[in-house]
Amino acid sequence: MAANLIARYIWEVNTLAKTRHGLSLDELNEQWQDSYLYDGKEIVRKTWWEHRNQISLQFGINIEYNNQTKRYFIKSRNEINRPAVQEWMLNSFAVGNMLLIGKDLRDRILCESIPSGYEYLTNIIQAMRENKVLALTYQSFWENEIKEVTAEPYFIKVFKQRWYLIAHVPDHENLRTYALDRIQELAITEQKFKLTKKIDAHEMYATAYGIVVGKEEQVERIELNVYNNQAKYFRSLPLHHSQREIATTEYCSVFEYYLQPTYDFIQELLLHGPDVEVIHPNHLRLLMKQRITDMIELYK
Repeated sequence: MAANLIARYIWEVNTLAKTRHGLSLDELNEQWQDSYLYDGKEIVRKTWWEHRNQISLQFGINIEYNNQTKRYFIKSRNEINRPAVQEWMLNSFAVGNMLLIGKDLRDRILCESIPSGYEYLTNIIQAMRENKVLALTYQSFWENEIKEVTAEPYFIKVFKQRWYLIAHVPDHENLRTYALDRIQELAITEQKFKLTKKIDAHEMYATAYGIVVGKEEQVERIELNVYNNQAKYFRSLPLHHSQREIATTEYCSVFEYYLQPTYDFIQELLLHGPDVEVIHPNHLRLLMKQRITDMIELYK
């Protein structure tokens, strides 16, 4: 899909979403003429019909028509049943277009440089759709040797602004995870594979904090004390979908989780320093204590 079409779809969605009672096609065209995307051509009914279809297909958003008011409108956000991947796409494109609008302010808008490896996404998604094996050259963070890997692409996942490929690799019992920004070369082969129906991506990561699925760690009930108004951050951006606030006092809030306390979860807890304290289970509390003691030793 052409980038300028995506930009137009996002503009149309945002323009309608900002109105209380919707817009007629004439009113939409009036605003279109003031848009930075305006190309000198009005939105004719046939084009608008096609755009509405594509917005529905790409983002799961239905633009409806009120026969009485002769206006087009989008139902409230709570009524839109949009899968998470479509929600993410819409938000990503919306932010991208916002930055394009503000391109004359480029010296005043600071963006983070993210090693994403997104250039491989198209081929990976194509291979997933056609159930074709990938041949990739991979440099792991943990190994000096560059490896040639034959991988059956099962899932892709985003975590902390990085893309990951989860794949089955011959001679390995468990699925392997590859960071896209560590891939040096990637090609789709003609070799086909059969996707194992026993593996469900959502179920697989339901009790994982991030990208690590623990092979030894069991799912546990975890309790955290959160101090110094940091609870407001936790409420607005939960660490995990199982998060539940089970107690609130003048001094702290207690949050409960059901997940595997894997390496990446422990690293996340350490990032919060003295604002977070593990209360339960005791073995995780002792592990955190040991990590903190090791850190203190570094600064003696």
